[in-house]
Amino acid sequence: MTDAFTASPAAAAEARASAGRLTTRLAWTALVANTVVVLQGAVVRLTGSGAGCGSHWPLCNGTVVPLDPTLETLIEFSHRLLSGGVLLIGAWLLVRALRVRRDKPGLAAFATASAALLVVEALIGAATVLLGLTGDNTSVARGYWVAGHLVNSLLLIGALACTVAFARDDAPAYPLRLSRQVPLAAVLLTGVVGALLLSFTGGIAAMGNTIFPPESLAEGLRADFDPASHPLIRLRILHPLIAVAVGTYLFVGLGLAWWLKPVPAARGVARTLLGVYLAQLAVGTFNLALLGPFVLQLLHLFLAVAAFALLWRWAAEPRPPVSSVPVEDAPPVARRGSRRQFVIAAGGLVAA
Repeated sequence: MTDAFTASPAAAAEARASAGRLTTRLAWTALVANTVVVLQGAVVRLTGSGAGCGSHWPLCNGTVVPLDPTLETLIEFSHRLLSGGVLLIGAWLLVRALRVRRDKPGLAAFATASAALLVVEALIGAATVLLGLTGDNTSVARGYWVAGHLVNSLLLIGALACTVAFARDDAPAYPLRLSRQVPLAAVLLTGVVGALLLSFTGGIAAMGNTIFPPESLAEGLRADFDPASHPLIRLRILHPLIAVAVGTYLFVGLGLAWWLKPVPAARGVARTLLGVYLAQLAVGTFNLALLGPFVLQLLHLFLAVAAFALLWRWAAEPRPPVSSVPVEDAPPVARRGSRRQFVIAAGGLVAA
């Protein structure tokens, strides 16, 4: 009888640990599967398979399962199937997260955000098909919808990256309390907005290159600045220009995060993000010079997804504590320490 009572708490603890491991694996599965969906969406665009199921949604050419499908239909239909699968995974993850919301509020918050973004993702995909923004459609609206879809996809990836972080047993503290560090929050917001703007212009550039592929780099550059060119052609020049501006901002911030050594737990993420960013610069340059080969476009997109996941993963790390003593009331040594603490924290936050 005594053994039964003493074993009960241990069994309960093991059951909780097992449930936690399952939730962590589920969060990782959702993140990886959605990354595949994003890349698969690029394959749909690059192969011209967006109209593979016609203007029907959720049916494919008027049927639940297409019979005697073309290659384009198979590509589009498989994309829809996987998109439906990740929607179910997201719902399952949300249910599990809400069950432990008292113990892991951060997990519940980001799992809820991920589920909401998954629904938006599905609605954007459905609207793209139903509005006829596929196939031979060359309207500016199609470029905007594709770009908006990419932005939502990256927001989803960021939310899922944070969901993975807060599913761990050693999850970061929650809430993040950035409102107590307004300057740092402003730096973070600037980096996020810049990254999203870069992604939006990247979606427009990708759509412009898909519909109006240039025959050479020189011909493409002339078309970019020709007033008579289609708006999607003239808009694509914004992407490399914004990439330089946002890239400089992130590069300086990541450098500060590395050399000034911010929160130890966040330092490794910052270094990885810096490496991914430098690789993205190289791939983007080759992608432009070689007129966007299929493999390079997919690699460019994958690095963008990885960078955004790392950005939000870094943002979830705890910041250095903010002293409750006003700086003007602190002794000189403490004042110098506070300034250094701010610079170190700011350097790390710019990394996001």
